[in-house]
Amino acid sequence: MPVCLPSLFIRGGKGVAFEAEIKPLDITELSKSLGLVGELTVVALDDKKDTWEAVKSILRTGIPIRLEGVRTLDDALAHLDSGVAKVVLPAKTWDDEEVVRMIGKYRDRFVAAFQASEEVKSIVDESKQIEKVSKYVSEVLITFDNVSGVEISGSPLSLKLKALNDQAKKFQVRVNVTGGIETVNQLVAIDKSGVRPQVGDALVTGKLEISQLVVPFIRTDRADNLFTTVVVDEMHVALGLVYSNKDSITEAMRKQAGIYHSRRRGLWHKGLSSGATQDLKQVILDCDRDAVRFVVRQNGVGFCHLNRYTCWDSDRGVGHLFRTLLNRKNNPVEGSYTNKLLNKTEMLNAKMLEEATEIIEAKEKDHVAGEAADVLYFASVICTRAGVSWKDVENHLDRRSRRVRRRKGATKPYAVALLRETKDKAKSKADNVSGVKLEEGGKKA
Repeated sequence: MPVCLPSLFIRGGKGVAFEAEIKPLDITELSKSLGLVGELTVVALDDKKDTWEAVKSILRTGIPIRLEGVRTLDDALAHLDSGVAKVVLPAKTWDDEEVVRMIGKYRDRFVAAFQASEEVKSIVDESKQIEKVSKYVSEVLITFDNVSGVEISGSPLSLKLKALNDQAKKFQVRVNVTGGIETVNQLVAIDKSGVRPQVGDALVTGKLEISQLVVPFIRTDRADNLFTTVVVDEMHVALGLVYSNKDSITEAMRKQAGIYHSRRRGLWHKGLSSGATQDLKQVILDCDRDAVRFVVRQNGVGFCHLNRYTCWDSDRGVGHLFRTLLNRKNNPVEGSYTNKLLNKTEMLNAKMLEEATEIIEAKEKDHVAGEAADVLYFASVICTRAGVSWKDVENHLDRRSRRVRRRKGATKPYAVALLRETKDKAKSKADNVSGVKLEEGGKKA
């Protein structure tokens, strides 16, 4: 879970600032940059179609998002069903008994938002709000008019945040704080108080860089001040172990590339000479904040200097399958069965249907596993032909796992008819085989 949360404001399908005047920004690039910390708050400032299409486009990238700006409860549930991680609603929403009936059981999926009181030296109002919603939400988002002075040790605001955190812990509620955060010192001070800072305009006006939501919080006990960095691909397969420092992480997040610190060469942009570059997707701290995980899309042969995909083992599994299929698509091999399937749609579709039938008929453990491998292979060829990666498939699975309302699971009539037809054919085939065996047995006798 990120130490700090970035906010992305959308109006008319474009990235904007909440208060500052800036030129509208491209949502794709902005979400890729802000999403590097592993989670993103998306705030819909209007109800236009382009805005909600932009929200959907961010969801499809696989970045977990918490959504603010939902207009109705039905919309809130629909967004959760579509894969949104959490929905942020005004705390007063839960004053209504009908609301509690509809969404009260989804505590881990909602955040209650409210305005901090003007009384800096008291937490009475905020404590009441937290206690009131604690049965229905796992987090609150408190907006302050101004966080100036929080960086001063012992200031009324810093003491208030600490007291709020202590109070919220009693109800197992996490506190997030927003409101004009503009400096690293403010971020560090808010974090030190035990609550989490949520940053808005400063990230699009240039007052803060996305790396500053990560770098100030990494710890190390090494004399050289380097950070142990585990590099994994988008399927979280470990590619290698490297080192980073503050400068290398800052540069990596600026360029969205695999950039590390070499103890021999200094700043090291992976793959510039070999072509095995990396597209950076996420930079995540571990639970103790003393190790870093880079999630990357590996290009070229692989991460290892021995021209292997990983530094520990040979490539394998579903990731290896998809990379092999993509290589066949881009570099056809004469006589390749995969290339034949890629070029013959009817043949590929027929094989997919054939293998789907065979896995239904399989009974023994190894037989089922073998037929599942066949189904996965042919489905993967179909995906490769359509330009779909395994990460795209995983994104769909992850989004579906976040549904709060269960699907009915109704079967389509044509599928039932096809299954019955398949069973009849299988039984007829088995009867014919049995008859042949009996006849052969009689002749031998």
